[in-house]
Amino acid sequence: MERLFSNFGRAAQNARNAWADISRREFYDGDLDMAGGDMSDLLFEKALHYPISLTHLTSRTTLSYRRTSQHIRNNRVGFRVIWFVRQGSLKIVRTQGVCVIRAGEAGILDSNVPFSASLHPEGDGLHESYQAIVPPDLFLAHLQEADKFTDAFSLDTPEGKVVHRLLELLVENGERLSRQACKPMVESLLEAIADNLRARNIDMPRRQRVVDRRLQDIENYILMNLTDPDLCYDKVASSCGISPRYLCYLLKANNTSFSELLWKNRLPKARDWLVAPSTRDYPIHEIAYMSGFKSAAHFSRMFKSTYGCPPREYRAAHLEGDAAMEASDGSWQDQDRRIAA
Repeated sequence: MERLFSNFGRAAQNARNAWADISRREFYDGDLDMAGGDMSDLLFEKALHYPISLTHLTSRTTLSYRRTSQHIRNNRVGFRVIWFVRQGSLKIVRTQGVCVIRAGEAGILDSNVPFSASLHPEGDGLHESYQAIVPPDLFLAHLQEADKFTDAFSLDTPEGKVVHRLLELLVENGERLSRQACKPMVESLLEAIADNLRARNIDMPRRQRVVDRRLQDIENYILMNLTDPDLCYDKVASSCGISPRYLCYLLKANNTSFSELLWKNRLPKARDWLVAPSTRDYPIHEIAYMSGFKSAAHFSRMFKSTYGCPPREYRAAHLEGDAAMEASDGSWQDQDRRIAA
């Protein structure tokens, strides 16, 4: 395995800064902390770069990592992390509750949901775990049924033993395997995890068609990046891990186009912002930029083509309607008070 970090021979503060940089690079933005600032016997290695990032961590100190809504807004990535704990434990706190993954268990983490995670040494004072960073399209292709699953699950089953064996093969041979060899092995690992979950009678929704899952992933990416003015065909394909040609195939198979997907999501968002109490005083050009348009003129043309009037007229008409309704409500309230008197 490729050694990414070791605190051997480093001053404490230098080691801490280096570890924080590597942690953000290999995972995603968040706040890293170590119990008492201690970094004794911390080793971080990488076994595989493609099609997932597979890393190995051992530590004799408690490590904590917190990812907030602000981190997600600044760095929305959509990765899923599958943790395999070999020694010690991992505690994950989310709004859905607390999950503790112990030795011999695994768990799934969505990077676009706020969380805090802490790695704890136990037993002989050592924590050891593997982390598989899985791109969203690959995860949904094989584990879509487990997308909202937040509990720890044991690998102490025949299917779990297959997971262990495939993981060991990737860890031991990842550096020597070609991309063509790694991809089917990783896909087999993800399918084995799904088999293990089913074998434990974990209630998961029925599988979607692959084409439907891929299109859903594309739509999710567009929704998460609506405000990006440079959002384009090639960028979406690359971010979803597919070729532009396959993206074209998926859109045609679902009788839609890239521009239709983009505008059907951008324009309703802009329409809502035009009249929402918190944004109805914003200038039209600012609403346009917030919605991902590069110019107010383009926004106005698209808005009028879709809704039959320019955004300024739409806002004025809506606000007049609100004012008339408030006046009507006020007259009825006055009448009610007179009757009561």
